[in-house]
Amino acid sequence: MKAFIHFFIYLLTTLCALMGFAQAPQTKEITIDSQLIGDLYSRSTENDDLVIIVPGSGPTNRNGNSHIGLKGDSYKMLATALSTASLDVFTYDKRIIAQLKANQVKEEDSRFEDGVADLALIVDYFAPLYSRITLVGHSEGALLANLLANKSTAITKYVSLAGVGTTADQIIYDQIMQQLPILGPRVKEINSALKRGETVDHIPPMLMALYRPSVQPYLISWMKYDPSEQIQKVKQPTLIIDGDKDLQVPVKQGDLLSQANSKAKRATLKNMNHVLKQIEKDEDNMKSYGDPSYSLHPELVPTLVSFILTP
Repeated sequence: MKAFIHFFIYLLTTLCALMGFAQAPQTKEITIDSQLIGDLYSRSTENDDLVIIVPGSGPTNRNGNSHIGLKGDSYKMLATALSTASLDVFTYDKRIIAQLKANQVKEEDSRFEDGVADLALIVDYFAPLYSRITLVGHSEGALLANLLANKSTAITKYVSLAGVGTTADQIIYDQIMQQLPILGPRVKEINSALKRGETVDHIPPMLMALYRPSVQPYLISWMKYDPSEQIQKVKQPTLIIDGDKDLQVPVKQGDLLSQANSKAKRATLKNMNHVLKQIEKDEDNMKSYGDPSYSLHPELVPTLVSFILTP
């Protein structure tokens, strides 16, 4: 029976998306506070299910774009597609978007937990309106959503979408070793100090953009959390989704999360990249980051809908 339900949801979602069966969703701008603003996608006046898409790292806006090169509309496309299945969806600008516009960014005051606090404000706003709330955390947002799910009874289900399974210091080290392995030993030294809660004064020029003094407090706060430990604590039904064309978060990261939480469902989508697009040619992978004409992976929305709507 459960298999039939999954197939029915998959079929219905696919038909709606391909045939334009439902009307385009209405979007309404919602202001949580003066710096925390987003769009609510809705097709009905009353709905019990809300999906909140938790954005990844950097100055990412509600559409999944940023001024540093992301222009693929990934979150906007995902929210629109999910609403086809009668799910209300909320996407939001990270607080730094408003701060950048007002020239009020104080990087040295930023902490990883700020993102969790902002997400909690959003959940508190919508909890009286929706009986079921699913967090879909993308990339770095997967850990933010995980941390809130661990302490909020308002969260019904949790999705890690291209989330990592290791600590931030290990992720940074792995990326440096791929690009500049000669700097590996110094990166280890810096990371070790940051993990002890100590700032580092002498940073090599080639690493200054990554470890500039103003960002070190944020890195210290981020490195405290091990995603594999946190996902073990999730009590809600959990889904781990990744793609085998992801250049930023390899499939082995999803493997670590799955091993840490054996009850979680797992879906690795063939030819999906980090910005959730279908990639057939390797040369298109990075191009899709800045081009909204690339389509979402066709299995992403049916996979999410099946998980969210299945009791």
